[in-house]
Amino acid sequence: MKKWLASLGFGSAKVDTRLEDRPFFPGEQVKGEIVIRGGDADQQIEDIYLELIAEYLKDGKNVRHICAKYYIARKILISPHEEKTLPLSIKLPMELPMSTGRFPIYLRTGLDIKMALDPQDQDRIDVIPKPLVQKILKDIEDAGFVLYSIVNRYVSGRQPYPFVQVFEFRPTGRYHGVLDQLHVFFDYTEEEMAVHFEIYRSGDIISYSFCWKHQKPSETLRINDQPCQGDPLLKIQELLHRKNG
Repeated sequence: MKKWLASLGFGSAKVDTRLEDRPFFPGEQVKGEIVIRGGDADQQIEDIYLELIAEYLKDGKNVRHICAKYYIARKILISPHEEKTLPLSIKLPMELPMSTGRFPIYLRTGLDIKMALDPQDQDRIDVIPKPLVQKILKDIEDAGFVLYSIVNRYVSGRQPYPFVQVFEFRPTGRYHGVLDQLHVFFDYTEEEMAVHFEIYRSGDIISYSFCWKHQKPSETLRINDQPCQGDPLLKIQELLHRKNG
């Protein structure tokens, strides 16, 4: 009877994932442990896995997207009321967006148990932008813009995720009344960095893109897909401080 009840999810194994309590950068290692507690009968766990999930806005609703899936262990027999602890170490994708209250990021832990309801656990993680991204965001604010919204916006066909994280700014100071909005989004990979600006003015949108390799930024800089020599951060500051806006 106990085995039959366990197959329905009554008295079955439970899982609890414990992570380091700190913010993480994209591309960083996340460490912790997975604790499995046995139920009222022996259960064969086929897989223990983690799903890294982000949310984005589509048609006015938040949609979940699995950004990565990690397999931690396979073929584990858990005895009644037994407790097993497994070490956890995974690497976050470099392209992962930052987490916000409206668009959280979390790890969902699952146990794949045949003929049973799969036990799951869900843990939010705090993801913050890479230092280079933080530097550019500060430069934008120093130039007279105020960040008022961060939106994970659906974009059809976009890779590696079907959305882009847009930082939306309003102008202040000398730009107030001259520009309507400034939208910025980033493409950060292992090899290169790209910053995209959309300047809204009187119903028009003026776009700029800056792209460069991490290894040789000054030699590989491209502005609006055209080669350009110079420090990318200085070139971005020149755009932000143009007298004509």
